[in-house]
Amino acid sequence: MENRKKVFQITDKNIINEVLEKAEYGTLAVCNETKAYAVPLNFVQIEENIYFYGALKNKKMKMLKQNPHVSFSVVESYSIIASFFSSTDGLACPATHFFKSVSIDGVAEVVENREEKAMMFEAMMQKLQPEGDYKPFSNAAYDKALGATAVVKIVPSTVSCKFKFGQHLDEERFDMILKHLKERNTTIDNETIEIMRTLRSGDFSPNNL
Repeated sequence: MENRKKVFQITDKNIINEVLEKAEYGTLAVCNETKAYAVPLNFVQIEENIYFYGALKNKKMKMLKQNPHVSFSVVESYSIIASFFSSTDGLACPATHFFKSVSIDGVAEVVENREEKAMMFEAMMQKLQPEGDYKPFSNAAYDKALGATAVVKIVPSTVSCKFKFGQHLDEERFDMILKHLKERNTTIDNETIEIMRTLRSGDFSPNNL
């Protein structure tokens, strides 16, 4: 089981960062003594840290105050693999889903100073509105909004990345999936095919994944 797990693991930081940079949103998981709570949110990575923003007082902020230890995850979805794509036995068991994912455990810290808040929003805008056409966050026009908005930084303790694209399959089942994906011929299927082939070849350069 351990060897199979390693087949799916990605440890190259450049590849992991690329997944985080491309992801439009992630899911934050928080908990206190009695309940857990998970919420999707926009985020940005700056250096090794994950930043997000929200209301000063809401459910997640109250729970973070009680317990700052969090988990954060992003998933990039690729092809759904029907059971008959890799098997002819008629069972549902081979059905699966190919994806990229990053999971982060860490500690959440509330950002208080204006400069770091402005840095986060500048990075967020560059990610979500790369065409620009807005005033920089050094502008005093943002002072009130920055003061009324919570910015949180997750300092990671562990980061793991998983790519599932049939790396563990034998040649026969792997080729069967390629054949069915080619026949279905959607945009995401063609992207999946390229990543499957790249991982199979052992070329893990970020530009190819």
